[in-house]
Amino acid sequence: MKLNIAIIFITACMLVTANSQAQVNRLVHYQGELKNSDGTPFEGTTDIRFSIYTRPNSDQSIWTETHRNVEIENGNYEVFLGSKDHLDLSFYEYYLEVDAKAPDVPARRVSIVGSGYNFRLWFLFAAYTIVWLAIFGYLLSISRRQKRIIAELENLARVSKVGV
Repeated sequence: MKLNIAIIFITACMLVTANSQAQVNRLVHYQGELKNSDGTPFEGTTDIRFSIYTRPNSDQSIWTETHRNVEIENGNYEVFLGSKDHLDLSFYEYYLEVDAKAPDVPARRVSIVGSGYNFRLWFLFAAYTIVWLAIFGYLLSISRRQKRIIAELENLARVSKVGV
């Protein structure tokens, strides 16, 4: 019976870990600013293509996504990268190119770091699961030891009653 409970608990922990991996947010909230070539803030609506590169001067992107009809107010906008095309980054440094399909707005490339940590958050959930399994195993072993000690004490009590 106790073995069944342990197996059920371990299975539940593994399912929670697997489910938590699926729930990790794979979107990056990005706020940007668009300026015309003369430095004035861009106003209006435009399509913006976002591309990620592994090197600052590379010609080959590893990911591209286009957001259509992005509203830009006083040069500012915000989008969720990964909402149109699956985004899965690791822990390395990347370069994001923002290319607005608007006249007189040049494309620019900026360095982005640390975004991969969001996608690897499930390692933290796995670590918590391992800790909980270790705690459960420890408590289970204490419980078994206590039962053996109680059984031995009861046995000694019976023997001492027989001897009296």
